[in-house]
Amino acid sequence: MLTSKRLLIAVTTSFCLMSALISTTAQASLITSTPDTIVSVSLDGDLNSAGSVNSGSLSNTEIISRERADESQEGLRIATFIDFDLSNLTSDIVNASTFSALFEIDFVSRLNTINDLSVLLGQVESAWSDASGSLPLFEYANSSTSQSVALGNVKTDSFGTYSVDVTSIIQGWVNGDSENNGFVLFGEEPVFQGAGFNNASLVVDVPAPSTIAILGLALVGFSLSRKAKK
Repeated sequence: MLTSKRLLIAVTTSFCLMSALISTTAQASLITSTPDTIVSVSLDGDLNSAGSVNSGSLSNTEIISRERADESQEGLRIATFIDFDLSNLTSDIVNASTFSALFEIDFVSRLNTINDLSVLLGQVESAWSDASGSLPLFEYANSSTSQSVALGNVKTDSFGTYSVDVTSIIQGWVNGDSENNGFVLFGEEPVFQGAGFNNASLVVDVPAPSTIAILGLALVGFSLSRKAKK
C-alpha cells in the first residue's frame, strides 16, 4: 500500500509539473471579426435615412469621417457607425486576465493636405439597427462615450493600419454593464477635411482552450497528490 501511494504521488506530481509547464508556454488565440454593419450618415439624415451622404474624393472607401468648416453643408458632414457580433464571447472569456480587444482600421485616403483634423472612435450610447430600418443619427457621434483618438491628424498621418484599445468597452458589453450599440468614427471638429478607411476589424486576444484544459487537469492532479499524501 505504501509503495502504491508513493507511486501515485510521483505520477501526479510529475503530471502537475508537466501541465503547468505546458500551460505557461501555450499561446493565446487571436480572433479577428469583421463588422456586421457599416452605416455612413450625414448631418441631414434621420432615423429612416442616412441623408445626402456625399463622400466626394473619398468615395472608394467603406468608412468615411468627413467635416466641413461651414456647418450648413449638412450632406458633407459624415460619421460612420460600425457594429460587431459578439455572440462568440462570454463573460468567462472577457474577464480572463489575458483578454484584450483592439479596434483596427486601415487609413487609405484623405480629403486634402491643407487642414488638421483628428478622427475619434466612440462608443455609441443610442440604440439603432440597420436591419429594422432605424439608422443612427449623425448627432450620436458627439454624444458617444469612451472616445479615443483613432487617427491623430488626417493631414499628416501616414496611410496604414491604426488601432484603438477597446478592451474595457467589449468587457462592458459582454458582461451586460452597457448595451452594445457599436462604435462610431467621426471628425473631432468642423473643418474642411476628411478621411477614408477600409478593413475595419475587431481583434480579440482570448485564452487558448488548450491552456484552460491543461490547467484544469493540472489542478485535478494536484488534488489527487494531496489526497495520496494524506
